[in-house]
Amino acid sequence: MPEYCVTGGTGFIAAYLIKSLLLKGHIVRTTVRDPVSFADNAEKVGFLWELEGAKERLKILKADLLVEGSFDDAIQGVDGVFHTASPVLVPYDDNIQASFILLNPFYTLATSFLFRLSCINRGN
Repeated sequence: MPEYCVTGGTGFIAAYLIKSLLLKGHIVRTTVRDPVSFADNAEKVGFLWELEGAKERLKILKADLLVEGSFDDAIQGVDGVFHTASPVLVPYDDNIQASFILLNPFYTLATSFLFRLSCINRGN
């Protein structure tokens, strides 16, 4: 069964992607900045565990766009990545740097597909 990574797992778009992938029977890895604090705050990720198939096929991993190498485990060996994570309210240069941090492992990994949502210019 194909396995996918969806970055920014607590986001609006990511939640629908995760739901759709799980309903199709796929294994899904998703990333959040701090899963430990989310464990104490069920409203942040609790809805993900309630999705059909989540208990069997969903993995929530820690990754931060501003920390180089933090996505390595999340994307290692997956069939595709849906990149929906975005640093919130950060300068344009940090957003670009975060994209490089996420994409850098793809130069060394043999990942079949990369689905990337463009950054939205918010006037920064």
